Amino acid sequence: MIHGGNITMGMPRRKKMMMMHMTFYWGKDALILFKGWPGTNTGMYALALVFVFFLALLVEWLAHCNLKMTKSDDASSGLAQTLVYTLRVGLAFMVMLAIMSFNVGVFLAAVSGHALGFFFFRVIVKSSNNSTDAVSGAC
Repeated sequence: MIHGGNITMGMPRRKKMMMMHMTFYWGKDALILFKGWPGTNTGMYALALVFVFFLALLVEWLAHCNLKMTKSDDASSGLAQTLVYTLRVGLAFMVMLAIMSFNVGVFLAAVSGHALGFFFFRVIVKSSNNSTDAVSGAC
């Protein structure tokens, strides 16, 4: 076969593709969630880490909200619980997909976001609600 003057010996030409890591690695050159993001820019990589951290924190907050909404048994409460649960699972899958970039920085950002969210919303807020017996209106 001749392509553009080059003889390829019957083998098809391959497009140059970005290699995906299959083991954990350190480095700012990662592909997280979207094609071309964060790229090779260090600032964008730091922004991606902050985004994953807050995404994991948001998942824990939504879990806390869903636990608070279980006190009522009417249909509108059930619908609200279902919507919060659906949003929480969707965001948790996004965190999981970000971790599948196998970048250690992304992994640490996700784990610390989940850990801080759990500590704040399930330990601190729960103990403050138990000690004051106050019921807060919003999550």
